[in-house]
Amino acid sequence: MFWWPNIDAEIELVVKKCNSCQQNRNAQAQTTTHHWESSKRPWSRLHVDFAAAFRGKLLFILNDFYSKWLEGAVINSTSSAAAIKVLRQIFATNGLPDELVSDNEAAFTSEEFKSFMETI
Repeated sequence: MFWWPNIDAEIELVVKKCNSCQQNRNAQAQTTTHHWESSKRPWSRLHVDFAAAFRGKLLFILNDFYSKWLEGAVINSTSSAAAIKVLRQIFATNGLPDELVSDNEAAFTSEEFKSFMETI
């Protein structure tokens, strides 16, 4: 876990300095928005993703949809093994969710990750 004071302001600053972000900020969305049903209780549906490199480090992010609780870990790669290692630690501390949601990045769709999810 980590604490990042002023994360919102720092993200806004990065986006303001990003040429590509500024060029595309008013572009129409190319996909439809998916509306998630509300979770009924904490730790029921978790969303996971890798954050882009920041100061030379990669981050694994997990968010509880119900409570907005955020977990994060510094990782060395965006591999299935890296995601599984972090999830084992988080699940050992907080328990297993009913549902895990990702963006279907390769690490989350691999046979290794599928096998992990089937055995927990």
